Amino acid sequence: MRAASQAQRRMILIGAIIGCGIATAAPPAFAANFSARETSRGLHVDRAGGAMGKLSSNGWFRRPGEPMFVYREGGKTVAGVWVGSSDAAMVRSGTTESSPLVGRIVPAWKNGQLWLTIEPAGGAAVQTTVFQRASGGGALDRHTSTWEALQGSYRATLQAGGKDAGWLSVDVSAEGGARFSGDLPASIPPALAAAAAASIEDEVNYIYGNLSDVNPLMR
Repeated sequence: MRAASQAQRRMILIGAIIGCGIATAAPPAFAANFSARETSRGLHVDRAGGAMGKLSSNGWFRRPGEPMFVYREGGKTVAGVWVGSSDAAMVRSGTTESSPLVGRIVPAWKNGQLWLTIEPAGGAAVQTTVFQRASGGGALDRHTSTWEALQGSYRATLQAGGKDAGWLSVDVSAEGGARFSGDLPASIPPALAAAAAASIEDEVNYIYGNLSDVNPLMR
């Protein structure tokens, strides 16, 4: 999630190039309480218990102070997401800047490899490790140069207070849109989890846009 125009293009890009279907991911080693999939209309979130949510663009034209993305459940807007110049995402339980804070997503990079800090309001910060390829060898990395090398499942461990607190994974496949799953702490509400997944998807799109074997007209 970067500038508004870039975010809009990436929403379209992932549907047009990678596809709108659901990718088939290897079963995680532990049960997931969060899953989501990217489509041309936004990020669809499946919550435990059957509830569904959707994180999508707040439109091409927004008034000053309005969020870049909105999170909806049951057709109702329950949260807004603002993205700053540093790529950090601010999530609030409403669509005004005075709405109560839900939390923040703060991305960072180590040698081109993404890791996230998830900061729920009133709770301990949760940090990911880098996203390592599930089959071994390599990580989600900005130095990746080919589509074949990018495809695969990547998984990060969540840590809070120096202890493991769960996991979060992304599957990148030519068969469908990127798919996410994870075992997240209860302190991370659905809208904040969706914003974290969107930050990872933005990273996948960034890497995809710089691959050497992809036609520039397709980026």
